[in-house]
Amino acid sequence: MLKTDLPDDDAIRASALTSGDATPAQPSPAAQFYIDPELVTLALTGSGTGLWDRDIVTGEIRYSPAWKAMLGYGPHELSNRIEDAYVRVHPDDLAYVRATMQAHFDSKTDNYVVEHRIRCKDGSYKWICSRGKVISRDSEGRAQRMIGTSTDITALRETAANLQHTIDLITNLTNEVPGLVFQYRQSADGRGSIPYASDGIREIYELAPDDVAHNDDAIEARIDPRDLQTFRQSLLDSASHLTPWHLEYRVNLPRQGLCWRQGDARPQRMADGGTLWHGFIMDATEHKRIEAELHELATIDHLTQLSNRRHFMAQSEAELARMRRVDGEIAAMLMFDLDHFKLLNDRWGHALGDRALSAFAGMLRAEARTGDLVGRIGGEEFAAVLPGASTEDAARFARRVQQRLEDSPLMSGGTRIALTVSIGIDSMRPADHGATQALSRCDKALYTAKERGRNRMEVYEESSKYRD
Repeated sequence: MLKTDLPDDDAIRASALTSGDATPAQPSPAAQFYIDPELVTLALTGSGTGLWDRDIVTGEIRYSPAWKAMLGYGPHELSNRIEDAYVRVHPDDLAYVRATMQAHFDSKTDNYVVEHRIRCKDGSYKWICSRGKVISRDSEGRAQRMIGTSTDITALRETAANLQHTIDLITNLTNEVPGLVFQYRQSADGRGSIPYASDGIREIYELAPDDVAHNDDAIEARIDPRDLQTFRQSLLDSASHLTPWHLEYRVNLPRQGLCWRQGDARPQRMADGGTLWHGFIMDATEHKRIEAELHELATIDHLTQLSNRRHFMAQSEAELARMRRVDGEIAAMLMFDLDHFKLLNDRWGHALGDRALSAFAGMLRAEARTGDLVGRIGGEEFAAVLPGASTEDAARFARRVQQRLEDSPLMSGGTRIALTVSIGIDSMRPADHGATQALSRCDKALYTAKERGRNRMEVYEESSKYRD
């Protein structure tokens, strides 16, 4: 027989305060602490919790009125048979419930805790959390009596399901974005990790989310060494000033090779002194390719593949500015003009004229050193700046170009077509207002060379020494 029949809430209160021998628990003499049974009942009922008491030997189980009401039953509408209790458990949960309970009976667990569905009086199911403990065993350790509680957690499960649905929706959306949505955490001591990374990390870094969940070493290993320090410093600056992070950088990937990435994120300070970013990284490879093409179109002469006039002059201005910062720096400038080029076009056609321009550009490139500036500044006009070179060095450069031109005539249908070039030379000077001033002096020297017969070079105001 059950030691307590639990016919009403008074019996529930008694059961809640009994031990295995049904002796009321006494307050500790030291603590002198006492809980009013009425308060226990109110607390349990208010939380949607009911009590149950199971006699394992006889197979009987009794429920408090609050337990029955939780499922929509009146005080006398449920049997005490454990078999009937199992029928109310959702079929998909029954095996799990019984196995968990048996494990506690066998002393494999300290208590019994399960979340499962149970059928209400109206046929619907509620999620409940049942907790219990064996309070008496026989001399051989076999469970005899178990008491516990059941709490309605349907609303909690629904909230959790809705939250999970929201998480799944956000995850699905971010996984469909063509790029990497991420959360990056940097501790106060500078260690980095990525607690959340969308599936786009497989394309952006050719890594899996788990590869970076605890540290960012795998990502740093993918970043091109030329950009790694810039990458680190950009994050330090963002963390220091809590300013948005923005960076274009290169990565080296096993499958895709060298690619460009663009990252954007906003930081926030954490309570422990670290920094947390939420952001997005996209593939910028095509963007950088188009950018490079546009830069080339804006700076490179298509026919000769030399700098166009605008870019050449910008480079020359930069070299002049460098000279002004360093005492004693020198640089020579040369201007070239292919002789009788209009006649060449008129007689042999523009296709041959284009070949002549392209061939001459190649000769200039062949003679130029690393750091020399060479450009096409007009139809058949070219220019060069030789940093660190004197006018004497420039004259030697000019003679080598003339010799190449003489040694490599154009051929058209078996006909040898000789080309010559006139050249004007001068130095860029720190006192010049701009590179155009030096170019103007070269142009005057070039004009003198043409006046004196072409196929020659002249140095501005010093032509007598370097005249051919």
